Amino acid sequence: MTGILYVDVLGGAAGDMLLAALLDAGAPREPVVEAVSSVLGRRVDLRAAEVRRGGLRALALRVPDEAGASPGRRRGPLELIAAVERARLEPGVRARAATVLRRLGEAEAHVHGVAVEALEFDELGLDDTLVDVVGIAAAVGSLGVERVLVSSLPMPPSSGAGPHPQPAPVTLELLRGFALRPSPAGPEMHETVTPTAAAVFAALGEPAAEIPDLVVGLVGYGAGTRDPSGVANVVRVLLGSAPASPTGPGRRLLVLEANVDDLMPELVPDAIEALLTAGALDAWATPIHMKRGRPALTISALCEPDTHTDVRHAFFESTSTFGVRVHEVTRPELERRIEEIEIAPGGPSVRVKIGLLDGKAVSAKPEHADVVEAAAKLNRSVRSVHEQASALAHRMLDEEADR
Repeated sequence: MTGILYVDVLGGAAGDMLLAALLDAGAPREPVVEAVSSVLGRRVDLRAAEVRRGGLRALALRVPDEAGASPGRRRGPLELIAAVERARLEPGVRARAATVLRRLGEAEAHVHGVAVEALEFDELGLDDTLVDVVGIAAAVGSLGVERVLVSSLPMPPSSGAGPHPQPAPVTLELLRGFALRPSPAGPEMHETVTPTAAAVFAALGEPAAEIPDLVVGLVGYGAGTRDPSGVANVVRVLLGSAPASPTGPGRRLLVLEANVDDLMPELVPDAIEALLTAGALDAWATPIHMKRGRPALTISALCEPDTHTDVRHAFFESTSTFGVRVHEVTRPELERRIEEIEIAPGGPSVRVKIGLLDGKAVSAKPEHADVVEAAAKLNRSVRSVHEQASALAHRMLDEEADR
């Protein structure tokens, strides 16, 4: 299964809790064991047991004592990353684990005001940090996760500025941008999200205000050590895929649009350009009539969900609107391939985009930028070169159809 992993932090989250939840959801154990063993240089048999937390069944990870033992001296993040880099891991597992450890090191260095190179971990320098981080990286890979979304995170009551204040400064540093909420456990749990879990969220995840649109395929629960009375101390993971669009298969995109009746005409092309620069796949203006018959424009932009924020900002910065409408659309697309055709013997060449429907070429379109460049080199009009390129491209389609 590939798709979306939603991490629902009910009572708390730690590295071992996240790994246990992924195993409970169905992540195959052996790839996780092999990855962890490769990094530690010895076989580590991860064991888990079913427990109950707040009435919920969950899996609790049991790491052998020797796996979590101190290496004999304190290690810094760079040494942990080096252990990951020299291990025999799949590239995706190595990249995910190294990214988590790097984020953890950067946050610790920032909080303590030292360089990452000079930083030495205390408990985080133990091997069980590698067990958790590498195990999670391997489990996420084996489950085919493409996107990790994280719920709001429970935080304990502030404990002041003692030697180990809570919430931990490094945890808060890592959770910049994530939503926090008071923990229902109150003072029963002095730490609800560990730095390791926070580093996983910061490196691999993104905040989610609520459960996303999801067709759930797998569910898993990972248990913490404590069992407070006010909440089930578990982290829950939901693995699934985005639901099929009611309009049929296709690429899921967003359309942003705004009606404006007070934007100077000279500024409309600049607004369109600003939207494209911000990441819009396409942008356009449509004449309309608003109330009292006033002539106006609807300015629209088509974009990927990931660029929605930048495109929305561009609307407010480059137009006079006070609001932007957003709705999802589905765009079925032809498969594509690129061919090159020569306009004259020895060049120049023009790229042609070929559209494929069920593997069959059904359309061909010359790249306009190449046409303009070829016309300049040949001292010909753009129109004549475009017509020639189109004719050559369609001739190529005809030849393919006859084969």
